[in-house]
Amino acid sequence: MTQASSSKAGLDSKPLVVTRTFAAPRSLVFKAWSTAEHMKRWFCPEGFTVPEAEIDFRPGGTCTICMRSPAGQDMWSRGKYIEVSPPERLVFTSEVANGMIPAFTAHTTVTFEAEGPGTRMTVRQVYDIHDENFRFAIEGASEGWRTTLDKLEQEIARMQNEPGAGSVAS
Repeated sequence: MTQASSSKAGLDSKPLVVTRTFAAPRSLVFKAWSTAEHMKRWFCPEGFTVPEAEIDFRPGGTCTICMRSPAGQDMWSRGKYIEVSPPERLVFTSEVANGMIPAFTAHTTVTFEAEGPGTRMTVRQVYDIHDENFRFAIEGASEGWRTTLDKLEQEIARMQNEPGAGSVAS
């Protein structure tokens, strides 16, 4: 086996695919991904918080998020948007680091499909593992996304109750 720090170490990791249906138009579900304000409310697993986020929501724009664990440990994710096609598709990469040490890179594609009056959202991630000590994070990603999407569902409900939310085009 190659050394744990090899950027090729993650080539054997399997893609993760998570799907969730939301009772909201896809334009609103897509919008929940578009600002730091929204992302701070939901883009982390249960028990974690997002104290800092910087979102430049356009192709080539940056996506920087700090997830804070219940123990107070900060995990930074820094990446770039590859494709922003409202309200159908979002593609971005993000390198997750522990301090200054790269742990893994996630290549994420999110699709938004109208399903009746709601939206079927699918998240697909493939990973490059830079430090084998962080394989646990990828192995736990399915559960992490489940609780993260629970938070997204709450954020979408909050957004639907905002004045003018009904005027969002799909």
